Amino acid sequence: MHLERETILASYGWSEGCAEAARAPGYEGLEPARVLETRRGAWTVLAAGDSGPEELEATVAGRLLHEAAAQADLPATGDWVLIRRSGPGAAVIQTVLPRRSKFSRKRPGETERDRIDEQVIAANVDYAFIVGAAGKDWNPRRAERYLTLAWESGAQPVLVITKADLAEDLEALLSEAVEAAPGAPVVAVCAREGWGLEGLDPYLAPGKTAVLLGSSGTGKSTLLNALAGSELQRVQDVRADDHRGRHTTTTRTLFRLPSGALVIDTPGLREIQLWADGQAVDSSFADIEAYAESCRFRDCSHDGEPGCAVRAAVEAGDLSEDRVESWRKLRREVEYLERRGDPVAAAAARAVWKSRSKAVRAYDKATRGLR
Repeated sequence: MHLERETILASYGWSEGCAEAARAPGYEGLEPARVLETRRGAWTVLAAGDSGPEELEATVAGRLLHEAAAQADLPATGDWVLIRRSGPGAAVIQTVLPRRSKFSRKRPGETERDRIDEQVIAANVDYAFIVGAAGKDWNPRRAERYLTLAWESGAQPVLVITKADLAEDLEALLSEAVEAAPGAPVVAVCAREGWGLEGLDPYLAPGKTAVLLGSSGTGKSTLLNALAGSELQRVQDVRADDHRGRHTTTTRTLFRLPSGALVIDTPGLREIQLWADGQAVDSSFADIEAYAESCRFRDCSHDGEPGCAVRAAVEAGDLSEDRVESWRKLRREVEYLERRGDPVAAAAARAVWKSRSKAVRAYDKATRGLR
């Protein structure tokens, strides 16, 4: 590939690990591109043109559709794909390259009646910005659910409190947020007034990708516009009764900021059903796990067993009862999904994905100093 084209792709997150995957047998003559936007049955991808970045409208090759074992195997926003051009401004996606991270949830629907399917929201992200608004809409339990999915994704979660000017007691809210997000940075911003945004600078380096995740009305699009310094997404005013904005974003779209950072904006998720394992839940509740190390029984459920260090922490006021109950709820949900699904097949698929993704990350790390 020409050096100029490699530079264009690198500005959108292309790495030597991706290049190595694209050199696999059978991919000769195909061109790399990144998925900027997904719509029903159509995709917008970015490739390196002769005179700079070039957006193409793409479809998926019949073979890829046929070979995809599940909807999650099809291209998602942020994916790196290999394409074949099919005409001016058009292309056909031939394959999806291994993902080094992916933010997924269980596809919406009633668990008791539907299939247990994965929905990939965004792929190849470095940071997952979990966006929650201050004021009447703030919900630490919802933040814990998003954080569990983020830890499972392979990206570094960052809890972003927007509309910080609406907080009656910002210091108390931040303390609650820090408790809900052990191991994750917490940043408070007021995007409309432009303060606090510098707290996100460490996660918005050129070529790095962040995804904005949160419920409708939390201010994701306003935050994106503030980071970009221009209106990339339409926004609407918040409602006075509950401080929530109206839903405006309708597609998952990747934008490149003037700083060179990449941000994926997503519509608000009405359902946040878990697609994770027990390890991801434990990562979201690292404080509970730390206390659990001192429990008398290794399989302690923290629900009345003698010698339970978690219950002792609750009684001492060092851990909130609500947080322990949230841990139980998410644990039950994960265990139920594992029973409903095919544990053997799910474990095998996850092992393959993690192995391939680990190989890409390892290759990037090993060659970082050589580029």
